[in-house]
Amino acid sequence: MFDNIGGKFKGFAMALFFIEAFGACIAGFALVEKSNGISLLLVLAGILVAWISSWFLYGFGEIICKLSEIEQNTHDDQRRIEAPLNRNETQTRDDYDRRQKIEKLRAKGLITEEEYQQALTKKQ
Repeated sequence: MFDNIGGKFKGFAMALFFIEAFGACIAGFALVEKSNGISLLLVLAGILVAWISSWFLYGFGEIICKLSEIEQNTHDDQRRIEAPLNRNETQTRDDYDRRQKIEKLRAKGLITEEEYQQALTKKQ
């Protein structure tokens, strides 16, 4: 019931758009006998409002999906780093930590691209 909430929000946003657009069309066509200009304006404005309002709900669902992906990816990376089982995995963890430190230095502009490449090729 509570799995894939982001996908459910996005699906609900699309369904709500079609319901609102259909309702605007019905309301507009119901007013055709009274005033042609107002009924056409009501149909167009109703569809536009339905379209724009669905953006927000769909966007919220998209944010939830992306956060779930980030959490899953981060959790998998953290589990792989924190649980070395043997010497090779410990070495891999150390290499990973070293690479992260070098990348942070490059991102801060403290080392040049050439120094970065040299640091990556050096073995401890």
